[in-house]
Amino acid sequence: MPTLSFHPPAGTARKIRLAARKRGIPMSRFLRETADRAAADETVRGLGRELEKLAIDSMAIVSLDHIRARAAATGLDKVPPPKITAVIKATRRARA
Repeated sequence: MPTLSFHPPAGTARKIRLAARKRGIPMSRFLRETADRAAADETVRGLGRELEKLAIDSMAIVSLDHIRARAAATGLDKVPPPKITAVIKATRRARA
């Protein structure tokens, strides 16, 4: 079997690993199937696209829970909304 290799940037490699893990398949199989679809110029449609959206939504919920837990651990979950707004406005002014 022929072997192909490439060296993606760290961020891209992370995205590929996450996508393969999300689908529950080995990375080599994910890459092979993705390359096959790209070569055949197929797009993800119908149920496959809906499942992909659900997986992305699930990852967002897990990330948000993680952020909330970190905020609670550092005490940042008790910052009042007016103070948050003031910090955001000050940061935007500093960038402008």
